[in-house]
Amino acid sequence: MTETPVHKPSESSSDVFEQLRKLAEISHDIEQHARMQASACNFVQAGEIKRRMDELTERQNQIVMAIVDRHPDAETKESFKALARKIEEYRPQIKACEDPEELKRLKKEIDEAVEEWIYQFQVIVSAIVGVNPPSQAVQSDSPF
Repeated sequence: MTETPVHKPSESSSDVFEQLRKLAEISHDIEQHARMQASACNFVQAGEIKRRMDELTERQNQIVMAIVDRHPDAETKESFKALARKIEEYRPQIKACEDPEELKRLKKEIDEAVEEWIYQFQVIVSAIVGVNPPSQAVQSDSPF
């Protein structure tokens, strides 16, 4: 990924922060639904929860991409999108995998890719709002 310059904050920074708040709310909802799905009483209930999780995940992806699309550097945006596609390619591999050792390897790879994805997103957001980017991915329960 290319070095991302730090830009002056613009009036649209508050809009980005609002999108980040929505993103945090959706992420929290997804976590809640995942817990509910794990304790679902029957297939119908579990299916409905999964449908809602899919909707929330799609909305989450839309917000992330709307934020990323604000970045002025096309190469940075494409690098982020390529990493997102790489992560998405793990889904069928994981579903088809029956070997526990292979599953461990895939989990390690996807965890590393997700960590890089989070970091790239944070660098992109930092550049958009005009702050110095973190030196590594920052994860916490609250983004604010």
